[in-house]
Amino acid sequence: MKMRQTVKKTEIIVAFARKNMEESSKENKIIHTFASGMGRRLRQVIDFVMAPVNRNPVFYIAVILLFSISVIFVIYGRCSRMRAGLEMFADVYVLCLLMMLVPLKWRTPVKAVVFSFLYIIGVTDMVCFQVMGTALLPNVVQTWMQTNMQEATEAVGFYLSPKLLATPLSLLLLLPFAIHYLKKKKPTLPQGIIAMLLVITLASAVYGITNKRYLLHVYSRVSDDDMEEFVDFDTMTREYLPVYRLALSFKEIHRFSKMRKHLTRNVRGTKVEACSFRSPVIVLIIGESYNRHHASLYGYDKPTTPLQERRTENGENGRLFRFDDVITSYNLTFKSFQNMLTLYDYDEKGLWYDYPVVPAIFKKAGYEVDFFSNQFTLDKKSAFSDFTEDVFMNNEKLNPYLFDKRNVESHPYDMDLIGDYLNACDTTAAVPRLVIFHFMGLHADYQQRYTYDYAIFDANDYKRPDLDEEQKRMLACYDNAIRYNDAVVDAIIRTFEKKDAIVIYVPDHGELVYDGCQDYGRNLQLTPQVVIPQYDIPFWIYCTHDYMENRPDLCRQIEQSVHRPFMTDDLPHLLLYLAGISCREYQPARNLIDDHFDASRKRRIKGEVDYDELIKNTP
Repeated sequence: MKMRQTVKKTEIIVAFARKNMEESSKENKIIHTFASGMGRRLRQVIDFVMAPVNRNPVFYIAVILLFSISVIFVIYGRCSRMRAGLEMFADVYVLCLLMMLVPLKWRTPVKAVVFSFLYIIGVTDMVCFQVMGTALLPNVVQTWMQTNMQEATEAVGFYLSPKLLATPLSLLLLLPFAIHYLKKKKPTLPQGIIAMLLVITLASAVYGITNKRYLLHVYSRVSDDDMEEFVDFDTMTREYLPVYRLALSFKEIHRFSKMRKHLTRNVRGTKVEACSFRSPVIVLIIGESYNRHHASLYGYDKPTTPLQERRTENGENGRLFRFDDVITSYNLTFKSFQNMLTLYDYDEKGLWYDYPVVPAIFKKAGYEVDFFSNQFTLDKKSAFSDFTEDVFMNNEKLNPYLFDKRNVESHPYDMDLIGDYLNACDTTAAVPRLVIFHFMGLHADYQQRYTYDYAIFDANDYKRPDLDEEQKRMLACYDNAIRYNDAVVDAIIRTFEKKDAIVIYVPDHGELVYDGCQDYGRNLQLTPQVVIPQYDIPFWIYCTHDYMENRPDLCRQIEQSVHRPFMTDDLPHLLLYLAGISCREYQPARNLIDDHFDASRKRRIKGEVDYDELIKNTP
């Protein structure tokens, strides 16, 4: 009996287990079917999204390789190679997507034309970088456009050599052979690779949004005054591909061509009502990248400006008046020049080239205007030439309306500009004269900005545990350059100190040189820590003994103004007043030494940010 019951229970358990297994099997089949369906749908989605890549594998791989070589081996500003490499995948995907829109019968020849176009640009960009050390930029493209066939042939013969084959250019030259090999193999990308590329492309698209906004802004802007950086330079890929750089070049060439024509009409139409020649000789010294917090004239703990300090005392040869609250309007040279040498007003409508240009006003008033620059000469081969400055300071058509004499070539050191002045000008002629010296100054590389005998400071002079030896060495080089600059400006003063002359020193902008931090150079951030070193600049006026004797009231005005807040975009009004030039655009409220000077005027750096409001709580 018990045996039958046991058997019966066993049969029940077995039946129950069999039933559970059958139900579990059905569930597993359902789950498996569902999973298979989901996997199939996912593959279908991936195949659909990545169809531009799947159907153009050779084109996709070829463009990826082409762009990769450019990104890796061509240095473009502060562009991050890693971030540019990521952004590249979304751009190539979009290019393949566009190819899908081309009718099938035309697709192959269109892809060949597109790739050939990109390839030629890439090779040209690489050649520019290997030969001239610069990528495909507007000034390079403009030079090509202005070169005739003979000059072009000579340039190609001069620069091209077998040595170029030992550079990354050889990778580009081998690329067509690699593509030919791929075409023969007719490759297909595995599903796993396609899935991985999808993830990378999505990440690339998300990351590249900011930079695409930046590119859209740059390609659509009509003026430097509407320039806005969306992110810091260190995180910006910008025009990271040769094709983007070429597009920028043609866009900027067209924009600056219009600007030149407008500026030329403006200068030709300059009007002066009267001129008293209040100051017969005005010397304007424009420094470069000078942070006043590294000048002992302003309390720095290293003796970087002993000669200027000595001249602050009223001696037999004149006196130097130091102004203690002066800032630049912009931390870029070309923007600073536009603001310092035109009567452009941020508070009014219009663009900088709508306003009178200071050298043109002086020439129209009867002054001889001479310009000796260690950065810009009309012979572009002899000096640094920036595309934006070429519109203004290096404009050959505009030059006769601005300057009488200029130096022919630049020099390793700024002291040689004095020789240019003495050789070019008749220093005994009793003519009213505005002389402008423009230094290379403290432009990086700092070690190249002073002669060996001015290597006074070294890394051991700086008790900065937050800096390593290389950073302290660079800091010492910057201070040595300031010490050399002190000697140069003193030599210029000595050149004019026996004349009835006034000398003004003002840099274009400052420089961040490990000021309470571990950074150097310039950027467009607007925080007090980086703004103060970049915008606080030295500014002084030196009056010779004869000048002080002949114009005591004017010198008294200068002395009473040394504590006034001033920004360099108001410099033109000071210059006009010193010369005694009357014109419609002159504003006494913007003349630093005028009794009606408006000290409450907002000093808006970059034309947008109130400097004093920004730093008011800075210790």
